[in-house]
Amino acid sequence: MNGRLPQALAAVLFIAVLTCWSPGYWTAAALQTGAFLLAGTWLIHAAVRRSHIHVAFGLFPLAGLIACGTWQLALHGTEVRMETAKSVLYWAANAAVFFVTLETCGGTHMRNRFLRAVLWFGFGVSLITILQYFTSGGKIFWLFRTTQLRVLGPFLYTHQCAAFIELVFPLAVYQSMIERRHATVYMAMAASMFAVVIAATSRAGAVLVAGELVVILILAGSRGLVPAVNLGRMVVRVVALCFVLAGVVGWQVTADKFRDPEPFRLRRELLVSSLTMIAERPWSGFGLGTWPAAHPAYARFDNGLTANHAHNDWAEWAVEGGLPFFVLTVLLAGWTLRPAADSLWGIGVPVVFVHSLVDYPLREPAIAALLFAIMGALAARGRGASRESLPYLFE
Repeated sequence: MNGRLPQALAAVLFIAVLTCWSPGYWTAAALQTGAFLLAGTWLIHAAVRRSHIHVAFGLFPLAGLIACGTWQLALHGTEVRMETAKSVLYWAANAAVFFVTLETCGGTHMRNRFLRAVLWFGFGVSLITILQYFTSGGKIFWLFRTTQLRVLGPFLYTHQCAAFIELVFPLAVYQSMIERRHATVYMAMAASMFAVVIAATSRAGAVLVAGELVVILILAGSRGLVPAVNLGRMVVRVVALCFVLAGVVGWQVTADKFRDPEPFRLRRELLVSSLTMIAERPWSGFGLGTWPAAHPAYARFDNGLTANHAHNDWAEWAVEGGLPFFVLTVLLAGWTLRPAADSLWGIGVPVVFVHSLVDYPLREPAIAALLFAIMGALAARGRGASRESLPYLFE
């Protein structure tokens, strides 16, 4: 059972990522159904075997987030009841993914297998993304027509693509330091992922992925995980590969975006209107998932387009769930900092929370589920190793 559940969870996550481009709610529903079935299966297995169920701190803020949405539904304190119900299911599915990973990846071998699967899947998606970017003519997987001239693998939005890479890139960098026999292979994997972020023309993504590389190398060097001589060579190789592949996909558009004199003008206007909404309902919020419905009454400009999100997950969470909901998300994100830094391979989790300050990557259920799966692996590692031990090594 322990061996099959992580494989089933990986399959659910990978299918969700590969289908996240599809319109409609069915992709989110399929992901949530899979997450609930796996969590239920584990609970039944634990009850029959009388196995111990582990608890990590992350489960408590998640339970609070679900309770906030449920409370809004019970008191009819939401602008759009259906959207709040969907949001409750969204957070419940994230909690289920976290729980399944926590329970099944406590052992080094199982955690290894799960993280390796995520790494190789991320590499495969990055290769498809690069090939598709140049050859698909705006078709997802060369089959499904979109309104865009170029598409980024299964992702319709650049911030979703960037957040996906932010989660898997540290796995490749870390593996390149640990498995020295095939270090060049994993360096090439990391470089291809970096090239995808450049192709996505995501300013935040490019800065954050580069920051991940710097942080991982500094922490690895300070812990003696890699000898100083080897670390220097590795830095040169990784940076060189990243520059070469970034040049292949083209870095000029991304560089031009950094020259924009007012890159956050739209986001600033949306943030100000969101702050006004928070001030009006600081404790109850407008209802989870209802920012798009409630925002027009507080909009500060009209450019003829519909603002579907605040371009800031944190502000949107505060608008929808009130300050209690916002505090719970801060606790959840803050809890990830220490285990992510200890592991190195999990640094992408807090980085995506940082990215959420200027975009809304976690509004995509597939990206959120992958984040919570890696978060669950971090929690599983924490209960299986002492804080003084070296960071968990891939086999």
